[in-house]
Amino acid sequence: MIERNSTRALQRAASIRTAVGLAVVVLAAFGAILAEYSGSPEVGIGVLGLSFVAFLLVAMTQRVPR
Repeated sequence: MIERNSTRALQRAASIRTAVGLAVVVLAAFGAILAEYSGSPEVGIGVLGLSFVAFLLVAMTQRVPR
């Protein structure tokens, strides 16, 4: 029973990390869209590019249990 609860807790934590990561990407995308409509498309594209690069770096450096 203890193993089952710890596995469930690990899965829940992984799901929450994934949800937070995806939410950050979505917020950055909306921020880039808003920046583009405010009159500075270079800033919008820069924000969008940096957010995707940061997300990929975080995703690649996560430790995966084996």
